[in-house]
Amino acid sequence: MMQKIDTKKLSALVLEFTVYSFIGWAYETILTSAVWGRFADRGWLNLPICPIYGFCAMALLLIFRRIKSPLIIFAVGTIVTTAAELAASYVLDLFIDEPLWDYKNWAFNFQGRIALGSSLIFGVLCLLLAKVLHPFAEYLADKLGGRVLKITAAVTLALILADTVYTFINT
Repeated sequence: MMQKIDTKKLSALVLEFTVYSFIGWAYETILTSAVWGRFADRGWLNLPICPIYGFCAMALLLIFRRIKSPLIIFAVGTIVTTAAELAASYVLDLFIDEPLWDYKNWAFNFQGRIALGSSLIFGVLCLLLAKVLHPFAEYLADKLGGRVLKITAAVTLALILADTVYTFINT
C-alpha cells in the first residue's frame, strides 16, 4: 500500500532548501566581493541561490536530527562540510578548467582546496543552521497556512527548475 505524501512537510522542505541556497549565495557573494574588492556574484544560476548549500544543509539536518550538543554539532558540521568541500573540489576539477575557489592565501590550507578558517566558519554556520535557522523555519511553516505554504513552495520550485533548465541550455 502506498503511503500518502505529506505535502505540507514537503513544501516546508522546498522553502527551507531555497532559503539555505540563498544564504549560501549571500555568504559566497559577500565574502568573495570583500576579498576581491568588487561585486562578485557567486551563483551559477540567474536566481541568487547556490543550490549546493541547500542540498548540504538538508543533508546536514538529517545528520544533526538526533544530536543535541552544540559542541558535537559544531565538530561534526566542521568535519562533514570540510570533507564535502574537498571532495567537491576534486569532482569539479574533472568538469571545470579553473577552480571555483582558492584558499592558497589562507593560513593552514590544503592545496588551496580547503582551509582551517573556512572550515571553522562552516562549523559555526552548521551550528546556526541546527540551533536557529531550522527551528525558526519549522515554526514559520507551522504558522503559515497549508495552502499558502504549498503555493509558495510550488512557485519557488518551478522558478528554480526553470532557471536551472535555462542556465543549462544557455551555458
